[in-house]
Amino acid sequence: MLPEIIVHGNLRVLTSAQLAESFKTDSKTINRNFQRNQEQFELGVHYFALTGEDLKAFKGERQNDATLKYVSVLYLWTEKGAFLHAQFSKSKQAKEAYRALINSYYTMLEDKPQIEQKHTLAISLEDYQQLESRVTTLEQRLQEVTLHSGEQLRLRKEVNLRVYELAGDEKDGRRALFRAIWSAIKERYQVGSYRDVKQHELQDALRFVSNWGGEAS
Repeated sequence: MLPEIIVHGNLRVLTSAQLAESFKTDSKTINRNFQRNQEQFELGVHYFALTGEDLKAFKGERQNDATLKYVSVLYLWTEKGAFLHAQFSKSKQAKEAYRALINSYYTMLEDKPQIEQKHTLAISLEDYQQLESRVTTLEQRLQEVTLHSGEQLRLRKEVNLRVYELAGDEKDGRRALFRAIWSAIKERYQVGSYRDVKQHELQDALRFVSNWGGEAS
């Protein structure tokens, strides 16, 4: 039968009476081993000592526990504390009881962090999916952004340069080429005006203009 579950400092602990019952001994033996080897025990690591209001509150929650009636200092033993008691005991039963406590009492608290960790991972995954969705939406919006004034000017300069390369000083030839190249740009990018070319298409548009050979659209 498992001891009554006691949690203190977010750790499962046992009273001296519970530990004694598990080790098939008595509380006096547990306390005697502690007094003889007290330098080996670290407060907050191997045990907790309840006094004053903390002890009063603890007793108030366990009014039917006769072992607490005359206790002025209550020791609560952690897993590490139980291990030391098992080592100090000459009894083989104590060591076997310690292994049983590890399997059936102390380690059961580990289930909670695992559940919390899974919950945290689930939240993290949900956050990641939401972030990924926002990034996708942003990318889609960026795909629709048209050329700003500086980019429009850059495209016009490239068009002017290409037309003058092809037509030279022939004014009539330049007029025809301007009409043709602007028409070719609008057809290529399916826009009503070169101003509606998308930002992500600018580099392609510049290459297109640079390689355009004067053919009509």
